[in-house]
Amino acid sequence: MVWSIAAAAVLILCLAAAAIPFYFSSLIIFPRKVEYKKTFEMGVKSGEINPVHFENTAKEELFIDSRHGYKIHGILFPVEHSRKAVIIAHGITWSLFGSYKYVEMFHRRGYHVLLCDHRYHGLSGGSHTSFGFFEKDDLSTWVDCLFEKLGSGAFIGLLGESLGAATSLQYIKEDSRVGFCIADCPFSDLTALMRLRLAQDFKIRFSPLILLTSFVTKLRYGWGFTEISPIHEMEKVETPILFIHGKEDRFIPLQMSLDLFRRKIKGIKHLYLVPKAGHAQAFLTDRKIYEERVFDFLTEIELRTIQRDPAQ
Repeated sequence: MVWSIAAAAVLILCLAAAAIPFYFSSLIIFPRKVEYKKTFEMGVKSGEINPVHFENTAKEELFIDSRHGYKIHGILFPVEHSRKAVIIAHGITWSLFGSYKYVEMFHRRGYHVLLCDHRYHGLSGGSHTSFGFFEKDDLSTWVDCLFEKLGSGAFIGLLGESLGAATSLQYIKEDSRVGFCIADCPFSDLTALMRLRLAQDFKIRFSPLILLTSFVTKLRYGWGFTEISPIHEMEKVETPILFIHGKEDRFIPLQMSLDLFRRKIKGIKHLYLVPKAGHAQAFLTDRKIYEERVFDFLTEIELRTIQRDPAQ
């Protein structure tokens, strides 16, 4: 009888040990995303989207094949007589409409602007969020798409917010074709971010839970948290990067951008820290200075590109 009770207790503990990391794994990879149309409506309500301007702006809606077996969705806002383009990647739980606020800024600079929905977001497919593991491959597919449209000599860059920034940084470590990356409030390492969020959001300071949750995620979907680390090998990246972070960011620590900036030792790098800006609020906090910093960064890059290739 005693042994039966002990065995039952052990079984219950084992089930709990498995169930808790499974729960946290699901919580992380299936975030409560905002419905596509609602992101547009909320953008209009907040003043980020002028619906009349949106409707009157030339655009092309795109659905292309991801190499991972689903469709990915984007909207291209073209400009005439240009071979420059920027891809803008949004943050977690939102859609490409969160990136529309940047269109006018880049149009003034003569860039085509491609807004894209991450997998599992907006109108894109994909079974779950992978924090850049699969998203970086979809980003590569969008880069391929723009080169096909604009020609092999096109000048293409990236701007990402939060998840989009971390994805962009992971992507440029594998593909040097893009001319620049603007990383707005990126995380430097997913394990470190999850440890912080576990402590702040759930008041749990048990680091092994993060490792167990990562292990469960690896078993379920083929990737673990340790594989999502933008800062890993950042010292090898030569792509020009502008790091941007709000000084009042309470979701992803400012220190993560500072660590990324210090780790990058090759090529052009700029750092813009925005006073009074919370998470992913840098542009909305001070649009004028934000645009000036972005244009200063682009001017330096474009000048060097022309000097290397006078045909540009």
